[in-house]
Amino acid sequence: MKKTTIFIIIISSIIILSIFLIKVFPILQPKSKPVGLLPLLNEEESKAKEVSEEIPFLKNVEIILVDKNNRCNWKLFVEIVEEKEEIRLLSRIKGEYYTLSGDKYLVEAAKGQLDEDFTSLNLSEEVTLLGPDLNLYAKELSWDSQRADEIVGKSLNIDYGGLTVKAEEFSLKPDDSELEIPGHSRSTFR
Repeated sequence: MKKTTIFIIIISSIIILSIFLIKVFPILQPKSKPVGLLPLLNEEESKAKEVSEEIPFLKNVEIILVDKNNRCNWKLFVEIVEEKEEIRLLSRIKGEYYTLSGDKYLVEAAKGQLDEDFTSLNLSEEVTLLGPDLNLYAKELSWDSQRADEIVGKSLNIDYGGLTVKAEEFSLKPDDSELEIPGHSRSTFR
């Protein structure tokens, strides 16, 4: 019995000493200086800004655009696609435009824009549209899936079977061989 009492006294004293050291020891330690969180917060914000300023982009993308009846109108190969808010910026575009009757036109443009839901396309800077008996050069071409048979644009230079046409604005319906030029235009025949 003596051994158990001695054992209990030793264990009790170790526990009491431990509690005392736990309470007194932190008081004896020198207090550390608080870390300034503002510089760390500013650093995190600057890193977040750097990350948010990076624009997501894709390289070498194939884009197929369809009209409201789900027929393929455009098959484009785009070198760079950048996503910004509600539009996609396109760079170095090559591809094909298909009319409703199935005629194929080759298209090439330096830049373009595509809306968020892929229903509207705008090609710009040195746009070329080449097809059967048609060589069209423009600064800007626009297409909408609701009016898939019509292409509108600005600064037109077109050669159609020996007829050269220059215009500030135009509307083209390749299936109907219809070219509408509102306002000021100039035509030459050979």
